Amino acid sequence: MENQTDQTKSEPRTLLYVDLWAGAAGDMLLAALLDAFPEQNLERVLTGSIAALNLQGVRVLAERGVEKGFACTRLTVEDGGRQPRRGPREVLALIRTAALPGQVRERSLKALDRLARVEADLHGVPVNEVHFHELGAVDTMVDVVGFFSLVHELGIERVAVGPVPVGQGRLRTEHGDVGIPAPATLALLEGVPVSAGPESSEVTTPTGALLLTEAADTWGGMPPMTPRAVGYGAGHRVLEHGPNLLRVVVGKPAETTIEFGEETVVRGDSSCLVLEAAIDDATPEVLGFLQSRLLALGALDVYLAPVLMKKGRPGVELTVIARPEDEDPLVDMIFVESTTFGLRRRVSGRHELERRTECVSVRGGEVAVKIGYWKGVEVTCSPEYEDCRRVAEETGRSLKEIMNEAITARESAGSMDGT
Repeated sequence: MENQTDQTKSEPRTLLYVDLWAGAAGDMLLAALLDAFPEQNLERVLTGSIAALNLQGVRVLAERGVEKGFACTRLTVEDGGRQPRRGPREVLALIRTAALPGQVRERSLKALDRLARVEADLHGVPVNEVHFHELGAVDTMVDVVGFFSLVHELGIERVAVGPVPVGQGRLRTEHGDVGIPAPATLALLEGVPVSAGPESSEVTTPTGALLLTEAADTWGGMPPMTPRAVGYGAGHRVLEHGPNLLRVVVGKPAETTIEFGEETVVRGDSSCLVLEAAIDDATPEVLGFLQSRLLALGALDVYLAPVLMKKGRPGVELTVIARPEDEDPLVDMIFVESTTFGLRRRVSGRHELERRTECVSVRGGEVAVKIGYWKGVEVTCSPEYEDCRRVAEETGRSLKEIMNEAITARESAGSMDGT
């Protein structure tokens, strides 16, 4: 039998890795993305998104330059003179009425609302009494709306961020001298890997921290990926210990195509998200329904294991394995449909077999068989359950019989092909 290889695969997601050499500020993120794609005229996109905010006299200027030996792009925001004092209500109203793509508008509103709430908590005032600095309000709007506009334009679907250097020492503010990192920066970076770094100055700003935490799906070293573009964004401060640069790497999650004669298989080493919760007060019906809903939302696997919990109570441990970018809807579903009050989360590296799919004939129809390879050697094959179930229902034959027949058919085909 001639092997039929299914080579139709979804396009890998576009991945952005933010490499924080010196720290992060909003203008550095924008500049690095502009620097990575000089041929795409992203300045037009950025200028259009800023114009949509209807901020009189405000414009952005991107300039190519060199920062301590590295070619880069530096961004300057010109405010066109004194701007009116704006609080969260005014800032959010400008964005709600701006002619922006829906996703850009919603992400910008969510980010700025979070920033306002963090500031309100820090200063012990209601959210509507928070006021951004006169220039800071313009800078913040430009950075937030501009960043999400560029991410949207580039089709970036997943963001990974390296550990965040925050600086050390003292920072002068309108409230007096405070420690570095600034209180707002530290509050925004809660739960994120940070370090002081060598610089005795503020190297990660509140807006930089805001954008990183709003965008990031994973944190840590560079994930397995195939780089397509690299950009360097420069800050305006001169640092003592190195270039004031932020680097972005844009590409695809690592996926290696391996040829076996005329056939192609794909190997992918990637990261996966693991969500866990121990539950001792939910019925089997609730847990079964939750499992089915999580799988329907795209979870890679969902399983329940019996555990003995505190006070001798029997319970179950819910474990969900998923793609990092699918986290939000899965977390929402767990909290809505279960009784848990909290979740553990971690991102874990994952090894995967090289794989391809082959169709074989059984009595009653066609069945797909997944073949797995490790280091170029076939180690397993598995019939697709849904195909086997369909044939079983249509023919009245047993599921086990059809699955065994599919494996035998695959082994026979592989034997004839010399594989």
